[in-house]
Amino acid sequence: MGSDLSISRRRFISNASLTIPMLMLAPEIAFASMHSPEKHSRSGMLVGVDADKLYAVKDKGAFMVLDYARKHGFDGVFYRTMLDLSPTLDLGELKEIKAHADSLGLYLDSGAGWVNPYNTAETPHIRRFGKGDYKLAMEMMIKAASEISCKELYAVTGHSIHGDPFFVAYDRFRTDVSWSDQLLAIKKFINMLKPLLKDVGCRLNLETHGDETSFELLELIDELGEDVLGVTLDTGNLPLSGDVPMDAIRRLAPYIHMTHCKDGVLYITEEGIVQQLRTVGQGIVDWEEALVILGEHSPDLHLSFEDYRAENLIRFYDPEWRRHFPDLTDKDVAEFERLAKDCEERILKGELLGIEEFNKLPFSDEDRIHSYKKGADYLRKIIKENGLNS
Repeated sequence: MGSDLSISRRRFISNASLTIPMLMLAPEIAFASMHSPEKHSRSGMLVGVDADKLYAVKDKGAFMVLDYARKHGFDGVFYRTMLDLSPTLDLGELKEIKAHADSLGLYLDSGAGWVNPYNTAETPHIRRFGKGDYKLAMEMMIKAASEISCKELYAVTGHSIHGDPFFVAYDRFRTDVSWSDQLLAIKKFINMLKPLLKDVGCRLNLETHGDETSFELLELIDELGEDVLGVTLDTGNLPLSGDVPMDAIRRLAPYIHMTHCKDGVLYITEEGIVQQLRTVGQGIVDWEEALVILGEHSPDLHLSFEDYRAENLIRFYDPEWRRHFPDLTDKDVAEFERLAKDCEERILKGELLGIEEFNKLPFSDEDRIHSYKKGADYLRKIIKENGLNS
């Protein structure tokens, strides 16, 4: 029997254990995973999904997630950490997952987790994997990622814990340690990982999470080197750190290598400006300009959707909030006000659903995928019209 027809015992058992329940629950997903299109090799911008929000399948294993993404017409899947792909970092399993993604023509993105020593205790499973050594666990994930050609790795500096007022949820506003001290610790920790990153050719890409500003990200990249540090652009999080979205995208564009695609409308209240997340294309982000700018620097950028329902109060007029963002100018606040008024006018004209009307809409797993597909159609149209798909 030729080597191209051979199959490992591990792969046979893995496929069998996943295919049987798949046939029972969703035959169309199972059969989609059995065919083998050409290996993912397309160039140009591709549109995929973040696995973390795929609640319908995220706990059923990577094979099921990949098949689900393919069934719904997406180009790839974004995993937050390598441990989400394989809790044991089993190299055989990881290679089979990567091969399955390739067989479906899907990209596979992943990451290495949190790089802020002041909050790593909030991800005990990573430290536990390193048998108490958090840095070792990170290094193991980076090495495993390099083995399956995941060279651009997601990383994040902050957690958010719901608080009152809302902004205390973010590590930037912690009272036990200043944000400047956290940034220093982040820089030191990434410096510890730098030799390994350079050795295996991987790069950490910090998410615009709502803690660090675009200016602070640029400073970190300048100090640590763009060969080991870049950006995961989360468009929906930019307003949370006082970053006017299009201004921040222009600043960060040369260093953006991964994405979380979100959008939202803004409206003005007495307490500040509220962001209500919406389907990509139905908010304040100028996606055509954004994709053209990003395409100049990363023509093969993966655009991964991460959609959920949320309303975030941004306290632009609160001196306590404002003092945490020294780079935020009155001109920036005026631009946020302009964007909010524009959203309010579009709602009055019936171009967008009203705030309360939108809140009443259901948001099941099926609704989420529908939102993703609508956003994907919107982005793909822009990609095609601007020649960003070849």
